[in-house]
Amino acid sequence: MTHSIDDSPFAIHSHREITFILDNLAKQKTLITLETHDGVVLVTSVLYVSGDEKYVCIDVATDDKINARIVDSKHVNFVTQTDIKVRWYSTHLQLVTMPDGKYAFSMHVPSVIERIQRREYFRLDTPQGKLALICKIPTEDEVIEATLFNMSVGGIGVTVRGELPAIFVQGEILEGCSIDFPEIGRVPISVRVRGQWSSTKTISGEQIHRVGLQFENLGRGASNVIQRYMVQLEAERISLA
Repeated sequence: MTHSIDDSPFAIHSHREITFILDNLAKQKTLITLETHDGVVLVTSVLYVSGDEKYVCIDVATDDKINARIVDSKHVNFVTQTDIKVRWYSTHLQLVTMPDGKYAFSMHVPSVIERIQRREYFRLDTPQGKLALICKIPTEDEVIEATLFNMSVGGIGVTVRGELPAIFVQGEILEGCSIDFPEIGRVPISVRVRGQWSSTKTISGEQIHRVGLQFENLGRGASNVIQRYMVQLEAERISLA
């Protein structure tokens, strides 16, 4: 990793969120590229996170010499081989023997990881009905409650019923907005209107508009909540597949 992930807008510092993501990688058997500072490269995977959530174990190579070079390395980078990139690093790995007698690399759970969704327009559909997320958008006269229908790390798609308020002008920045997340609470956000995707009319004659909103100057705390929510959505869908 050629850059520091600590200052990345996609950096996650919450220990609970980090262990959740690493545990999810283990359950999905996600392939990971391990690379040392001196050029050793190994395709591996997360085996498990320890019960006390202090250590994470990584699968080893079949070549003992490769394993020795990795253990001797002073800096080891990890990155997942998926569209949504999860990156982290360690300054020291140990070779340990697991209960089944096999070897594994052991490292402290990292204090920070980076989770990057490179495809800006790749969005996850969000729950509808009673579980739907609501984006509250204040205006001079009222608070508009727009229902989310999808989400990405860069923005949200919302549904607005009735006549489309005048504030939804492409490029307009809407400040003082918020989304209520389950078990977390209200997260303040600012968004930029990116355009109206579609407008349809129901049988009863009600107009329904779909609007794209881009996050504007999203804070680290809000970014962490959104990424964690998306990880949970992905995990739930995989478990139901």
